[in-house]
Amino acid sequence: MFTTTSFSKRSSADVLVLPFWHEKNKAVPAAKDIGSLGKDGLEDFKGLASETTLVYGGKKEKRMLLLGLGKKSECNAEVLRKAFGSASSWTRSLKLKSVNVVLPDDGDAFAIAEGFALNNYAFEELKSKKEASFIKKVTFIGASKAQLDDAKRAGKLSEAVCFSRDLVNGNADDVNPQYLAKVAKELGKHPKVKTEVFDKKRIEKEKMGLILAVNRGSNRDPHLLIVSYQGAPKDKEHTVVVGKGVTYDTGGLNLKPTGSMEEMKTDMGGSAAALGVIKAATLLNLKVNVTAVVPTTENGIDALSYKPGDVYKSYEGTTVEIFNTDAEGRLILADALAYTVAKLKPTRIVDFATLTGAIVIALGEERSGLFSNNDKLAKELEEAGNRCGEKVWRFPLDPEYKDLLKSDVADIKNCAKREAGSITAAIFLQEFVKKTPWAHIDIAGTAFPNKKTSYHPTKATGVGVRLLINMLENAQN
Repeated sequence: MFTTTSFSKRSSADVLVLPFWHEKNKAVPAAKDIGSLGKDGLEDFKGLASETTLVYGGKKEKRMLLLGLGKKSECNAEVLRKAFGSASSWTRSLKLKSVNVVLPDDGDAFAIAEGFALNNYAFEELKSKKEASFIKKVTFIGASKAQLDDAKRAGKLSEAVCFSRDLVNGNADDVNPQYLAKVAKELGKHPKVKTEVFDKKRIEKEKMGLILAVNRGSNRDPHLLIVSYQGAPKDKEHTVVVGKGVTYDTGGLNLKPTGSMEEMKTDMGGSAAALGVIKAATLLNLKVNVTAVVPTTENGIDALSYKPGDVYKSYEGTTVEIFNTDAEGRLILADALAYTVAKLKPTRIVDFATLTGAIVIALGEERSGLFSNNDKLAKELEEAGNRCGEKVWRFPLDPEYKDLLKSDVADIKNCAKREAGSITAAIFLQEFVKKTPWAHIDIAGTAFPNKKTSYHPTKATGVGVRLLINMLENAQN
């Protein structure tokens, strides 16, 4: 998708994108190569961040798109992603196929390429008539070899994000536990990847009572998926990414009301992120060791459904009173986390889950909630989120919150009442990781937000993939 050439040797394209800064209430060229190009459209164009103005009459390109980057002093990778995502969106809306892009001087080619590649996506598998148009070629004018390499890596990372988006966007009847197992096996065909799929009999043998409890209301068997990528065999570091894989959530006997169930096919967004991380690791040939662990089931309704007030035993031995069957994600995660600690020898664990509506009340759709028992890991994730645009906000895990989960008949309840709902969910998960450095990321607001953005053209964002990869790549340095 990405190539480079000089300004004078460039081939013709459907559009030429010209970047500008916003300075003293006017547009100022952001690259030396722009010269006098675009001057005819500058009367009303101010160069504000993501502002666009179309100009006709170019020599090699019929159209020139003036693209604002805002104030130079305020420009960062996210500003570039959003701006060039807007340029990509505009280009696709006119069904244009080729784009020449003048990079801003010292521009972050990785972020710019992400803007184009992440926007260059549609989900039309369920439509009888395909309507989407895609950009086939983006040529960076004057890019160095290093910048082109960065752009190509951004394209591969975006491919993994789109892989995750497809999983989230798919029908719940199609993207079920058996389908996720199939996806895991496909990933296992890579020479650096090994996949193990636990069927229901194996889960019963391992005595993963919480996964089995949630699964009781479904006519589809549960699975536990373990997909290990070994890119640094001699390195002792081993990151495990655990992803919640509830492929459809009715709420169980605590049935969700109308308005809260229609998008519950997306409740496996954490599993999509975990599997997407493995996909990205293979595409980028990362020199890390990372394993995705995915407990996956439906939370359905049946005469056999697990019941509020009953007690079930976890893999680790902790007994759990069910206060609400709609707090099912933390149950399957608990068994997966405990198994990870006991068997996989992780040096750190990060779990992703569309876990609580409470996190949406607290943070909206702009940030994911971060909970961690380890300051170093939390800081690495915060910094990675700021770099890649998948921002997080850390919440407390004060031990006093555990009092809200006290049970009269079991070791712990699976949830409390409404207060501090996201925190008590994380407190519950913390019980199953012992002293292993661990972070829980609640993506309920960011995995499938109501508002589309300049580089997220569908509601499924694939959140978590870029965050984890950014953390892993920078942790190596």
